[in-house]
Amino acid sequence: MIKQLKWYCLAVSITALPVIAPSSFAEEKPDQLTIFTSVSGSSWYGIGAGMADIFAENGVPSNPELGASISNIANVSTGKGELGLSNSPAITVAERGDKPFSVPLTNVRVIAALSENLMHIFTDANSEFNSVRDLKGEPFMTQRPGSITAVVFDELLGVSGLTRDDVNMLTGSLTEQQDGMKDRRVKGMVSIASYPSSWGGELAKTVPIKFLPVDEETYIELASRMPTVGRGMIKAGTYENQDTDIPTITAKMILVASDEMTDDEAYWVTKTLAGNLGALQRLHASFKTLTIEDMADVPGGGLHPGAERFYREIGALK
Repeated sequence: MIKQLKWYCLAVSITALPVIAPSSFAEEKPDQLTIFTSVSGSSWYGIGAGMADIFAENGVPSNPELGASISNIANVSTGKGELGLSNSPAITVAERGDKPFSVPLTNVRVIAALSENLMHIFTDANSEFNSVRDLKGEPFMTQRPGSITAVVFDELLGVSGLTRDDVNMLTGSLTEQQDGMKDRRVKGMVSIASYPSSWGGELAKTVPIKFLPVDEETYIELASRMPTVGRGMIKAGTYENQDTDIPTITAKMILVASDEMTDDEAYWVTKTLAGNLGALQRLHASFKTLTIEDMADVPGGGLHPGAERFYREIGALK
């Protein structure tokens, strides 16, 4: 009886763990992995450092490097490193060769989607703005050219029938945007940010604000031009005095590699992250509920064949 009980307990403990099915293919480890992230001290740098530890613990020397969402695409494309953190719309921008890219970059593939960032369009609560179209002629601040926020917001202006020249547009860092709202130099600002945003919560407690929604028709048109964006909602009550749901757009944080990475190497990278899901979830608060199915859910597609093979093998991708 005791022996049977021991086997029963063992079976229960095994089934409680994520099951990563063995592959019928040879697993080829990369020789090393460089992961482009963001500025030192940023959450992205911490995520990259944590991933490097996961890979190193599984036998592949790895290190994080400084970078940025857009430049990481170029760094991976040109072989300066094996992996990079980025945002999904950057893939569309790179493939089209839009600024800041000088030529189309079509060789970047996605290893995993990690978390979802939402576009926050803050405006003065006393304004009569109801949509992006109402910003014509108004002082508004976006982020600096080349940032993913600026790139996607420019696209949103386009599908809303506006250009930058139609808006009294200023650019600045997130801090400069907040200061512009606080001293009333601008009537609105935009940032693609984690949800809920800590700085957004602080701003909402300091300045009376409201959010501009992105309506369904506008979203459909935007997604037709930029299929790597998604649909999201800022739930009522997330921020001070926000009593309605705000439909908006999303940009997923993604891990990318070049198509020069072999399928077997990409398979190993993906399997290693999935097999250490608990450690991955602890790298950032937004990863807390991350699943392997979430990792496989990439807006616009573009998975690396090796990553796709892994996700299909375990049933995370149909």
